[in-house]
Amino acid sequence: MDHLAVATPDRVVPMRIIVCGLQRTGTLSMRMALKQLGFNDCYHMQNVLENPEQEAPKWVRLFEAHFGGKGTVTKADFDKVLGHSQACVDVPAALFGVELAAMYPEAKVIILNRDPEKWYVSALESIVAAVNPGSPLAKFEMLFCFLFDPATRAFGKFGKAMSGLAFRYDHRTEKDKAIAWYKSTYQRFRDEIPEERRFEYQVQDGWGPLCAYLQVPVPMVRDEETGDMVEAPFPRVNDRETFRKNTRKSRARALGRARENLLVGVGKMAFIAAVGYAGYALWRKRLGGR
Repeated sequence: MDHLAVATPDRVVPMRIIVCGLQRTGTLSMRMALKQLGFNDCYHMQNVLENPEQEAPKWVRLFEAHFGGKGTVTKADFDKVLGHSQACVDVPAALFGVELAAMYPEAKVIILNRDPEKWYVSALESIVAAVNPGSPLAKFEMLFCFLFDPATRAFGKFGKAMSGLAFRYDHRTEKDKAIAWYKSTYQRFRDEIPEERRFEYQVQDGWGPLCAYLQVPVPMVRDEETGDMVEAPFPRVNDRETFRKNTRKSRARALGRARENLLVGVGKMAFIAAVGYAGYALWRKRLGGR
């Protein structure tokens, strides 16, 4: 794969860390930990959520090529979406963990682990619940956003491509398939990424093993009571309740954009109708004066 190491105009910073960690394995905590350690540009699903109209189509193209057989995937393709990132964690990037490890041979690889049963329940009660609201009102709001908010449509296409091409199971009803997919994905990480490049880790392990592997000092903070320098708390973020709160905030923002777009659209139609009527009235007046 020597041709894959050639620099491309889209690669702004070197890829230094590839975290093979699927959704709900502590990926956001890992992202924040890497930031504290100086790896500021870590690509995460949050990047897609924050800018779906720009980011989502790039991943849809990668899903279709890699999992759907519609074309090829090269290092240049990943540089276009990850070129500003020193690290990556979480889906969608983790779905290409093996390929990324081969394309960026200088990067360190972290296998971010979680018990499969706990992973399944966590995903079911957070991500799956968010995209499958139970109440009729929530379903109507999602449809309204899809109709009038381009960002929602872009993320919807991304989600459909990822679930249909990469996952290929229904997390709500096919628990055995979901866990089998999870285990096989991690087994592929271990089978196809050389052992000397892999570092097995879970967020409960804290700073020590992670910092030793990355060869960086453990972050320290000053204790407010004693004034001594002590080990900084390891970030623990995005538990299920926090996820639900953030989902509600995200949906509220999407609703706001959708309402604004609807009002702008109605205003444009009213303006066009008024101009059209004025033109028609003027035409009738001139016709009557002949």
